[in-house]
Order: sequence, then C-alpha cells, then structure tokens
Amino acid sequence: MLKNRNWIVIVGSLLFVLVNTVAIAREIPYVPILSLLAVAAYLLVFRVDLAMYLLAIVTPFSFQLEDEKINIGLSLPAELLMIALTLLFLCRVCYDLSIRRDLLKHPITIAIFAYLLWMFITCITSEIPVVSFKFWISKIWFIVSSYFMVIHLMDNKLGNWVRYFVCYAAALACVVVITTVKHAMVGFDEHIAHWIMSPYYNDHTAYGAVLALFIPIVTGFIFLPEISRKAKLLLGVILGILLVGFYLSFSRAAWLSLVGAMGIWVVVKLRIRFTWFISILAIVVALFMAFSTEILYTMSRNSQDSSGNFVEHLQSISNISTDASNVERLNRWNSAFGMIEERPILGWGPGTYQFVYAPFQNSQYHTIITTNLGDGGNAHSEYIGPCAETGFVGLATVLALVITSLYYGLMTYRLSRNRTVRILSLSATLALITYFIHGTMNHFLDTDKLSLPFWGLFALITVLNVMYVQKDREWNYLT
Repeated sequence: MLKNRNWIVIVGSLLFVLVNTVAIAREIPYVPILSLLAVAAYLLVFRVDLAMYLLAIVTPFSFQLEDEKINIGLSLPAELLMIALTLLFLCRVCYDLSIRRDLLKHPITIAIFAYLLWMFITCITSEIPVVSFKFWISKIWFIVSSYFMVIHLMDNKLGNWVRYFVCYAAALACVVVITTVKHAMVGFDEHIAHWIMSPYYNDHTAYGAVLALFIPIVTGFIFLPEISRKAKLLLGVILGILLVGFYLSFSRAAWLSLVGAMGIWVVVKLRIRFTWFISILAIVVALFMAFSTEILYTMSRNSQDSSGNFVEHLQSISNISTDASNVERLNRWNSAFGMIEERPILGWGPGTYQFVYAPFQNSQYHTIITTNLGDGGNAHSEYIGPCAETGFVGLATVLALVITSLYYGLMTYRLSRNRTVRILSLSATLALITYFIHGTMNHFLDTDKLSLPFWGLFALITVLNVMYVQKDREWNYLT
C-alpha cells in the first residue's frame, strides 16, 4: 500500500505534467519556463548533482531570447541555470571556503584565472565598457558553472562526470534526430543544412563543432571497462546518431577538426614526444608564413563553391575567390588585423569586435553577406578575435589555456597505469583538440552550447591530473 506522502507525490507529478502539457499545446511558453525554474530551484537547494545533470540535458534544447529594449540576450533555460549555479557556488565559497587548494593551484586553474583577470583589465580600457563587462560576466557564469561546479560534482567519482556528459550527448542526439527528420523533408539540401538545426543551434558550424567535440567523448566511453554491455549498446546508438548528424552538418571546419584529432591520436599511439609535435607544428606554421604568397595565389585559383557533393564540398575549403563564406572569413580576419595593429596591447575590449570592426573592412573582401551594421557576429577565430579584443596579452592567456590543457591531458594519459583514467584523459584531450582546430576558423565560446562541454573537459583533465599526482589516495573510478 502506498503511503499518503507517496500519493501526494504521484498526484502532484501528474498535475505538473498535465498543466505543462496543456500550456505547451496552447502555446503558453511562460508556464513551462516557470515550472522548469521551480524544479531547478528545488534541485539547487536539495540536489545540486541533479541540477547539473538537468543543465546538461536542457543546454542542447535551449533557445536564444533577446530583448532590444534592455539590450540583453540569454539562452533559455540553460543560462538561467548557469547563473543560479554560479551564485550558489559563490555563496558556498563565501560561507565555508571549501575549495580544494590542490585544484586551485593547478596550472590549468591558474591559466583560467589569468584569462579572466586580463579580460577584466581590458574591460576597464574597453571602447564600449558596458558591452565588455556584460561579456566578462557571462564568461564568469560559463566558467564557474561548467568548470568549478563540475569539479565539485565529480569530487572523487568519475562516474558523475560520465553521467554528466552522457546527459548532454543523449540530448544532443535527440536534437540530431529532430534536425535530420526536418532535413530529410526537404531532400537533404546542402544550403538548407546551414539553418535547419535552428532554434537549437544558430547555424551548421556551431552544430558541427559540438558534434565533432562529442564524437571522441562518446567513443571513449564505449571502451571504458566498467561500462555494461547495455550501456555500451546505448552509447553506440548515440554515437551512430551523432556521426549521421556530423556528416549532414556540411560543416567543413568540423570535418577538418575531427580529422586533425584523429591525426593527433595517431601521433599519441606512435609515442611521439609532445615537444617533437610542437616543434613540427611550429615548422609547419613557419613554412606556411614563408610561402604564404604562393599558397594564397594557389588558393585564389580555386573556384569550387560549397556543394552537396562530399568531395566538391571539401575542395571548396581552399576557395578564397568565389566562396562567400570563405571570403567573408578573410574579411573578418583582415579587419581584426587592422584592429590589432591600432591597439596591440589592450585591444578594443571583450565582446566589442562586432561593433567596431566595420571601418577596418577592405572592399576587396566584401561579399553578399558583408554588413556594416554591427550585427555580423565575431571575428570567426578563437585566437584572432581575442587578440583584437584583448591584445597580445589576451592572446597569450588563450594560448596558455590551450597548451596547459593539452600538456596535462596527454601527460596524464601517458603516465597513468589505470585504463579508465587513460581512456578518459585521451578522450577529453582529443575532444578539446577538435575545438582548438575548429577555433582557428570559428568562435563559439561566447555561447552556452559550446562553453558547457568545453570547460567541463578542462575540469575533467584537472581532476584526473590531480588524482594521478596523489598516488597514495584511494578513490573509486566509476562508482
């Protein structure tokens, strides 16, 4: 027999579902939003771990809500949850100061602090301080909710981290299914593929980037020794769905990023030293710079536009003469270089690029998608954009994040003798590599969709490395 308390819970849950179903059917969005906020408030007070899982689930489904009157835009409900988790974390720190020192002193954490500190300094000197401080505050809630709170969630239980990212991967797979069905209804047209994933993702490049990032993660999970056969089967289904969505994203940058990560996997398996890899990469960059004129001339002779044909679509990557997307990207980079030349140390201020780059455009790179209205987005680069906005010191802090995460991720993989730690550290590192490569051509870390998994991977590498260093500490890997 059920107790009175159980009956109250059952009846209350049914009424909750019924009310929200009716509201959705009648297109009353405020009811489900308020209901979700009420559930989130309960979880934040009593079950923070479940609140983190909920955040991972709702992030792929979140949609952008903008209000021009107050000049603010939020991704709902994900960013509201991120803000709540950030406030909760800060209150807890002020209350009991329970942050572990070994995690605070870790080079990755120090690199994150340096990144945020320099960004704060450049907010003060910004061309548009209001925009910059808004941008900086959003970075705070992205990093606190997706790095520090994930570290708190995992503690000594890596199983929590696996569940956290499986929640995102499963939700992302649902988005892929919805997008693929919509895409199939229009005959898988390549041009429609650029926006068919909206409102969940702004365009196919962001969609492709998150899919490329999750493919190494889910693949790694399948090989974890503690995972049951049923779980591996489910993960295999999720991986298959992600691969289909990845191909149909028609994102050339995403395709290249995954190929690059696979190349790094080969380098790791051949046991090539990290210093050798960096040296080879530096030589390649130097050769590109030395023969840049010849390379650009060859690329300018390519007139293959983006296409639904896989081979032709790949060939269009180097088309900088007629492909509007490629030429516009050159326009953004050229504008950023002009901004860097004028303000090389402090930059123009975080988040200000789209409002100040117009005067730096060169008519040589104008396309049908060029705009002077300040609504064209960012610099299409995670390296050039921050350099224009926060100067060369800002670029140095970004590169510090890249180098420290790669170094400690690969070091943990090579030194650990535990198979679970090796698989997780390598999967996390390869996933980050896909975004580091993709970041040369696009910029998405100002969105919740990419920030959550990106900083979550940093958290995993940090915890794995700290746990490896503390050899004498007994802890469960996936319990």
